[in-house]
Amino acid sequence: VDEQGEETMNVLVTGAGGYIGRHVVKALCDMGAEVKAVDLRTDGVDSRAVTLSYDLFRGEPDIYQKLGRPEACLHMAWRDGFVHNSDAHMEDLSAHYTFLHNMINGGLKHLAVMGTMHEIGYWEGVIQENTPCNPQSMYGIAKDSLRRSLFLLAEQHGICLQWLRAYYIY
Repeated sequence: VDEQGEETMNVLVTGAGGYIGRHVVKALCDMGAEVKAVDLRTDGVDSRAVTLSYDLFRGEPDIYQKLGRPEACLHMAWRDGFVHNSDAHMEDLSAHYTFLHNMINGGLKHLAVMGTMHEIGYWEGVIQENTPCNPQSMYGIAKDSLRRSLFLLAEQHGICLQWLRAYYIY
C-alpha cells in the first residue's frame, strides 16, 4: 500500500540497466509499482526504483530473501544477447536456471522471463505463440532450454510463469 492508500506491486527487475530494462523499470514506476532494479551496472536506471548492483548468479539459495521477497520477478538479465554465438550463452545457462529455481524455492509466485525471437530460428511468415521453436544460434538454444526447463519447474511449484519474446519489426 502506497502513501495514498492504494495497493502497489513489489517487482524485481533483473537486467534493469540494459536497453530494454531501463524502459521497463520506468514504465513500472510510472504505473506505481515498487521496483527493485538489479544489474551489474545500474547507472541511468530510473531514480524512483531502488537500485542494486548485484551479481545474481552466485547460486545463493536464499536469494529470494536477500532481494526483499518480491511479489513478481521480471527476469531480463542476459549477457552477450547481441553476440548470437557467444560461448557465454551456454556457460551462463545453468546460472540463470539456478537463480530462478532458488527464487521459486524461496517463495516467488509470479515470474516473467524475457525470451527471444531467436528461439524460433529462421522462419518466414506470421509467427504465433504456437510456432515451433528451432533455434539456430547458441543464444536461441540457451533461451529455449531455459524456457523449457522453467515451464517444467513452474508446473511442479504451481507458480505463474510468463515467457515474453521481442521481435524486430520492419
